[in-house]
Amino acid sequence: MRVIHAVLCCLVASPALAAQTTPAPTATPQAAASAVEKPVCRRIQVTGSTMGKRECHSRAEWRVIDNREDPNASRALQNRPIGG
Repeated sequence: MRVIHAVLCCLVASPALAAQTTPAPTATPQAAASAVEKPVCRRIQVTGSTMGKRECHSRAEWRVIDNREDPNASRALQNRPIGG
């Protein structure tokens, strides 16, 4: 008798629980693309250490990092002493 009562309660409650579920949030195309994008890892040289450091970022983040560091690298190369 208890088993039948439990089964009936589950059958009655199922549609009510199904109606209460919230729909999955729709992802924007940009968010979906970034979620699928794999991280790109690079080995970074650490001053004073023989061991490199591994950094992982998305391609977009690496683009920002490279653009931020590019002027500094150009300036360092232009200001280096030539010769001796």
